[in-house]
Parts: sequence; C-alpha cells; structure tokens
Amino acid sequence: MCLYKAVLFEKIVYNKKGISLLNLMVALGVLALLITIALPNIRAYQPNLKLNATARNMAIDLRYAQQLTVTEQEVHRVNFDISKDKYVIEKIGAATTTVKTVEFDSEVNFQQITGLTDDRVVFNYYGGVSESGQIILININAKTATINVKPSGYIQLE
Repeated sequence: MCLYKAVLFEKIVYNKKGISLLNLMVALGVLALLITIALPNIRAYQPNLKLNATARNMAIDLRYAQQLTVTEQEVHRVNFDISKDKYVIEKIGAATTTVKTVEFDSEVNFQQITGLTDDRVVFNYYGGVSESGQIILININAKTATINVKPSGYIQLE
C-alpha cells in the first residue's frame, strides 16, 4: 500500500503537463499591466507616425507627377491648398484634369510653403520644376517634416 501511495504522490507532484488556473491568471495580470503602461506611449507617438506617412506620401506623389510629365510629355502640377490641408495633382493640357486629390489627416497640417508661386509645383518635360521651394508640414505635437523641391526636380524629404 505504501508503494502505491508513493507512486501516486510522485505522479501528482512531478506530472505537470498542464497550466494551472493560478499560472494563467498571473500571466494575464502581467500582460494587462504591460498594456496599461505601453498604451499611452503608443498614443503619444501616433501623430508623429501620421506626419511621417503624410510627408512620405506627398514626396511620392510629387515624384509621380514628375514621372507623368516626362512619360506623357504633358505638363503636370501639384497644387497645395493650405487652408483645406490638401493637395491636387493636375494634368495641364487643352483642358485641366485632376489626376489625384489627397486630404491630410486631421492631426497633420501645412505649416509653411516657401519659394513656390501660388503654392504649386509645375514640372517641365525634362522633369525639372519651374521654381524650387520648400513645403513644411506640422503635426499636433509641433513636430515638422520638410520636403525640398530642387530646380532639377529632385524631391528631398527631410
């Protein structure tokens, strides 16, 4: 009988194949604590991610308008509407047609546009621009992103 009790005790003590309810509750508690600590930091960083994405997409769209001008041999321009926080890619031909319209997220705004007459970038048939300039975006955390447009048509994101 003693041998049976020893074997039974050994199976109970050393046979830990499953997770106990207590272990599960502790793991969930630690996970909840980590989420509670990390969530405010993630939310504070989110406007910076939106600013970076908006600036990157604007640089891509400027290059797209440049590419369309060179390949189609039709002048394209990008008009920036500071008051509505949006920009429009237009094809200039016999009639002006809108290629693409982009509105910013509410957390991203234009801060300043310098060097561009009428707040527009106009590409020529060789991919250059009529005027060089700078577009500065700002978010609600006062972080800025700058896009430089060089005379050669080079678009630089800072």
